[in-house]
Amino acid sequence: MKVLFITNMYPVPDYIYFGIHVKEQIEAIEKIAGIEKEIYFINGRASKLNYAKSINEIKDLVKKGNFDLIHVHYGLSALFLLFYTPEIPVVVTLHSGELFQKKGYLNHLAQKNITLAAVKKARKVVVLNDDMILLLKTYQDKLLKLPCGTDLTYFKEVPVEKKSEKIIIGFPGNKERKEKNYPLFIDIVNQLKTVYDIEVVEFHNMKREEVVANLNKIDLLLMTSTVEGSPQIIKEAMACNKPIVSTTVGDVEYLLEGVNHSYVVNSFDPENFIPPIKEVIKLSKEERKSDGRAQLLKLGLDAESVAQSIYKLYKELV
Repeated sequence: MKVLFITNMYPVPDYIYFGIHVKEQIEAIEKIAGIEKEIYFINGRASKLNYAKSINEIKDLVKKGNFDLIHVHYGLSALFLLFYTPEIPVVVTLHSGELFQKKGYLNHLAQKNITLAAVKKARKVVVLNDDMILLLKTYQDKLLKLPCGTDLTYFKEVPVEKKSEKIIIGFPGNKERKEKNYPLFIDIVNQLKTVYDIEVVEFHNMKREEVVANLNKIDLLLMTSTVEGSPQIIKEAMACNKPIVSTTVGDVEYLLEGVNHSYVVNSFDPENFIPPIKEVIKLSKEERKSDGRAQLLKLGLDAESVAQSIYKLYKELV
């Protein structure tokens, strides 16, 4: 089976983890199914004109490429569907931001409208959480809820000798991104600093081995985001059995349901985050862990299981 992957999220030299979950999912499908692949990357960060250029370039590529199926990641990447309908099946995976991110009203409205138009044209639409299903309920028959998986052979608990008594808290993402809500994170940290010696690790533009090392170094991960789909960093922390405190965002509540020493806070008031964080901090170093890895296996969100599910979808469509 030959698959054309179209995405506007893919690692680039100046942003090495940009779309890393898309790259890793493609590699996992290739590994379990032996598909032949081609990747068409729309570098919208370099120029928005690349979206317009993609329309004819994708059309030409599909005509010459002898593909069996097209898999698009992110709604805006499917702009070509508004101008051209391929004869082969098209799967679109939505990543939440194209539907819910409010950064720049007109930009958001354009993204959302393009995404909804593309959903109408796609054969199948993969979504990450229940909020997305609710928004797209008109297209219920097309939807498949399937969050991206996590490589459990790579992300795992590794013993780390802690030389300091500092409490190390991870911030999951680039603090410059508005939706990551760094002001709330730092408000919480500043309150904690009145009692504890706190160190912050920002998970931004790290190599994969650095992510694993730092996840195993932290005492807990604190997510304060306002918009997420199915955050990979949450699943990666779960794979390393790390305690997590998070806002009710994306599918985090679903992921962390019943996971010990992990808390979901339905609030953006810093005061409401302090008690659960203190619950984690008061644990001994040996007890300061979760059972998140077992939860990922229970939910079938290891990379191999998700890849198998996607390949099963491909076979049904081709």
